[in-house]
Amino acid sequence: MADLKPYKTVASPALAEYVEKKSRFIATVSPVSDDGQAREFVLSVKKKYPDARHNVYAYLTLDGMTRYSDDGEPKGTAGLPVLEVIRKQDILGCAVVVTRYFGGILLGAAGLLRAYTKAASDGIEAAQIVTVRPYDKLDVTVSFSDAERVRYELGKHDLPQYQTEYLDSVTYRLLVPEEKTEPLIKRLTELTAGKAKITRAGKHMA
Repeated sequence: MADLKPYKTVASPALAEYVEKKSRFIATVSPVSDDGQAREFVLSVKKKYPDARHNVYAYLTLDGMTRYSDDGEPKGTAGLPVLEVIRKQDILGCAVVVTRYFGGILLGAAGLLRAYTKAASDGIEAAQIVTVRPYDKLDVTVSFSDAERVRYELGKHDLPQYQTEYLDSVTYRLLVPEEKTEPLIKRLTELTAGKAKITRAGKHMA
């Protein structure tokens, strides 16, 4: 887990619609972790729109696996352009299905490429791109007499929401950005005159 690095992905599932010469292009976007999850997502969209002329898809998983399908559209006009939209956004763990309902007017290869690119871009924009970073999980256990000043100190560091456990002592379960871990450990050690028990509990991406 030591080689975890920040990466960009989409924040949540989203949908966007684009109309070109009466053809409807519905982009459905979702974060996905691996090939299996991506396949399930693609299948779920196809089931949602079974009467559509095409369900074009592309995805790029967290480990870098890519797949795409033109689903009957002319080669190179649909799946690959959608994949290129994902790649140009420099994101991982993202799947896009662009569903097309044919409007009766042929768009031509250039028109299809533009329409699928536009729909995929709008879908990803709706899903919102976020950066996922590695955090250290820290358990900080202190006496009740030190708990209040430690809680006050933690409030200064803009940490993600943490858990507090009260037993015969107080344990704060923290997520700390990697670059802030050592300074925070040093500060809490100073604040409690070395009495704080600080345990590294692994890594977390968030």
